[in-house]
Amino acid sequence: MTTPEYDYYELTSDYISEHTSDYSDIPIKCEVEDPQSFARVFQPCILAVVFVLGMVGNILVLITYIVYRRLKSMTDVFLLNLALADLLLLLTLPFRSADAIHGWVFGDWLCKAVRSLYSINYYSGFLFLTCISVDRYIAIVLATVAHKLRSQTIFYSKVSSALVWLVSVFMSVPEMVWSKVVKIDDLHCEMILDVEDKLVKAATQFAQVTVGFWLPFGVMLFCYSVITRTLLKGRGFQKHKALKVIGILVLLFVLFQLPYSVVLFLKTTDWLGSKQMNCAIRGAKHVAEDVTRSLAFIRCCLNPLLYGFVGVKFRNDVLLLLRDLRCMSRTQYSCSARSPPSSSNRFSFISNGHTSSSSMFSL
Repeated sequence: MTTPEYDYYELTSDYISEHTSDYSDIPIKCEVEDPQSFARVFQPCILAVVFVLGMVGNILVLITYIVYRRLKSMTDVFLLNLALADLLLLLTLPFRSADAIHGWVFGDWLCKAVRSLYSINYYSGFLFLTCISVDRYIAIVLATVAHKLRSQTIFYSKVSSALVWLVSVFMSVPEMVWSKVVKIDDLHCEMILDVEDKLVKAATQFAQVTVGFWLPFGVMLFCYSVITRTLLKGRGFQKHKALKVIGILVLLFVLFQLPYSVVLFLKTTDWLGSKQMNCAIRGAKHVAEDVTRSLAFIRCCLNPLLYGFVGVKFRNDVLLLLRDLRCMSRTQYSCSARSPPSSSNRFSFISNGHTSSSSMFSL
């Protein structure tokens, strides 16, 4: 979710006099041609790649779950909702590319719709990642509890998913209310808060940084740390693969999301201050926001790979889909499909005084 570009564009004098009496908010006029030229080239190229790869991956996930896998576990429900959230978020990228190239030409209604859709699925995507890590924590660390609740897992997962969507809609209310087309140099779709209180702007941005990074990162770090400690007590070669996957999940989450969260945090602190920045610093921050936001979008491409295709069962289902679509022969399918880990290949560990076994990422 992007934020009002007050720092980089000169709003019209009529708009300024109508919506604010605190002139310390209004930046000095800068030549912004270089940052704008960079955005016109860089953003559409990156977003085009993300759009194509993300659409293919997430559509495969949806079709595979609906046609072959059904919903058999909490992870299945969360992965299906995660793919849906990523897919809807990806649908907003062509509008962002058009906005970067020649300004917003779609009117106020689509401005509100696109930014709201992006915001809802931005929040829901990260919250579903959080749910997946909690589900894996329960399945591995609290295995006996998970076994007792097995008959109710689908119900709990559907309730949790509904709550995630409701929270995401609530968090996106500012986008629904204050998104509009504004005249800067060209027409652009921005979220412009029609209030004078800087704290409202800052609170909106802090909410995004908290829900979009710190909350899921904190939960993931805790859950996967305890899972790792539990797996280290286990026996069997499968635990090494599981530990490697955990490391990749956390590393890539930090790599692609932390830079954007840092930039948003710095932007929020700028709003709370009244000191004007020179044009060079503003231009650098503008470029940094474009680059880090594009990196954050790559997460939509990686989610199907990391949370779906890493599982042997899921990968076999995708191969089965390709076979049924006649994209590969039966012989190729037989050679490519692999058997899921057998009980002898699973790793065992001690959970709450009981010996349990798991194949955490066979999915």
